[in-house]
Amino acid sequence: MVRRESAKLFTAVRIRSHASYFNVILISMRNLIFLILIFLLSAVCLKAQSTGVGPRVLVVIAHPDDESTFSVTLYKIVKEQHGQVDLFVITNGEAGFKYCTLAEQYYGVNLTDEKAGRTNLPRIRKKELLNAGKILGVSQYYFQDQADAHYGLNEKGPLDSTWNTALVKKHLTQLLKKKHYDFVFTLLPEPGTHGEHKAAAILALNTIAALSFAERPVILGAITQNKTDSTLKFNQYTSYRETQTITDTPLFEVDRTASFSYKNRVNYKVIANWEIAEHKSQGFTQMTMNDGDLEEFWYFKTNGTEGVVKCENLFKLLRQIPYLSKVY
Repeated sequence: MVRRESAKLFTAVRIRSHASYFNVILISMRNLIFLILIFLLSAVCLKAQSTGVGPRVLVVIAHPDDESTFSVTLYKIVKEQHGQVDLFVITNGEAGFKYCTLAEQYYGVNLTDEKAGRTNLPRIRKKELLNAGKILGVSQYYFQDQADAHYGLNEKGPLDSTWNTALVKKHLTQLLKKKHYDFVFTLLPEPGTHGEHKAAAILALNTIAALSFAERPVILGAITQNKTDSTLKFNQYTSYRETQTITDTPLFEVDRTASFSYKNRVNYKVIANWEIAEHKSQGFTQMTMNDGDLEEFWYFKTNGTEGVVKCENLFKLLRQIPYLSKVY
């Protein structure tokens, strides 16, 4: 009897032990599955952040440092709205050798001599742009390596002879069809700006106009202004009908002076200054440090009116300041 009861008792205990062990395994497996799901979700979120789930923007510019005009807008799109910004850069800015006096000492390279400057600046200015792009969160750079001839107001030189415009337009068309950007930013082709800036804007406008309507991103032209400046009026550059805008004043803006942080003593000019500071070879550009309160955008007529609401939604988001106030 005793043996039989002991055996039963022993058997019962073993069964309970196995059941308890099985429960522990089940709980551990559930925990493991939960951890795996958390890991996968985190990976997906990180991938979404890096590839961009917000607005997708291509910036078409003539020179490295032209992106400074929209630096805060680009920063806010990438860093605050989790969008994507790529740069399409037509020249390497080798004509910018005249203001490299201090940069010669910094880089230890002869730059103010025209021949030496044109030889060395393409490499240096590309590197400067990559450094500036890290601040803004730029994803991709598409360098076209076209000649930067000289400063002038005439857009016909680069469009008709200096640049291989057919090749540039081909590359831009391929990129627009492949990447399906929401927006393209250019510098506003107003009369007083660099001829190559105007040429880049005209080239971008013509390229987009040649796409099917379904493939077209919304294209905007921008300048930087101070709040004390008189309002710039622009509705078309000379005979280029493609540069027509729907209003003669900017429809949209990003305010670099929007304040935040402790006692509202910080604003977005910090980003603009960080970005400009990376273009060390361009002494004249460096002199604009802390200048420019507003990044203003004109809406081109070639977009039709359908894209206005899309732009309104974008710039409404960009007016948001996501940094919480802290009390110390």
